Amino acid sequence: MSMQNHKVKRWFLAIALIVFGLFFSQVFFTLYDFYTTRPQKAKAFCQTKPPFQVETVKEDLPIIYGVTSTYKRYLQLPELTRLSQTLRHIPKFHWILIEDSYEKTETVTKLLQQSGLNYTYLNAKNNLPPTKFIKDYNTRRMGLNWIRENVPPTKDAIVYFIDDDNTYSLKLFHEIRATRRAAVWQVGFIADLLSEGPVRCKDGKVLEWKVYWWPDRHIPIDMAGFAVHVKLLFERPEAEFRDLPDMESDFLSSLCVTRDNIEANNCNDILVWHTQTKTPEVKE
Repeated sequence: MSMQNHKVKRWFLAIALIVFGLFFSQVFFTLYDFYTTRPQKAKAFCQTKPPFQVETVKEDLPIIYGVTSTYKRYLQLPELTRLSQTLRHIPKFHWILIEDSYEKTETVTKLLQQSGLNYTYLNAKNNLPPTKFIKDYNTRRMGLNWIRENVPPTKDAIVYFIDDDNTYSLKLFHEIRATRRAAVWQVGFIADLLSEGPVRCKDGKVLEWKVYWWPDRHIPIDMAGFAVHVKLLFERPEAEFRDLPDMESDFLSSLCVTRDNIEANNCNDILVWHTQTKTPEVKE
């Protein structure tokens, strides 16, 4: 009996060592990919010339395309109402609202019709096929695809990704409109920090970042903390969101945006915040 128990223990130990080895080998290759393979590929890719250079037809006031993913919940209508009433004050603005749904809903349709905004309403179901990290993967990609299919490459336009549960200062959109290729700024209330992003700048360049989560990312920034000129989407037509934990950073890397060339015109003010409305406890 003792011999049999000894053999069972050895089997358990062998299985545990295999599982342990597989786990740490996966961690090793993930870290190697992040710190070595991906940066090398990005550097080599960005040394190649784009298929064509976009010559923007300059306008006195570039248009802003705001891309928002939304989904059904108790707070959807009040948060979209609050956001739409902020966006009404922004001149030359087009709202691309993509809902996580199989079909367009009456709630969002009525809100947009009554908003007084220029808008495009789209729908796509997220998590089909299942994603590992990004819950609104399909809707964000649909927004990018719509821009590439409907906005002329020479249009003087800025793309900004707007979450429906954030709070935005109108001053932020003046900063966004100054974007020449890609620009960055701070975002308030992230990862237990008062703000995250560039905290010291000089001559339009970032000198210092304040980041809590994964500071070694290519560009350590939240989705609300950057905007890109539409011409980048056409110069790098293969650039897309990917289902990765550092989706924002990876997307900027695919556009050949780096810490050295990203624009930073305002590192002092916090003009967008990750505010979280408390979900009501509704008794049906």
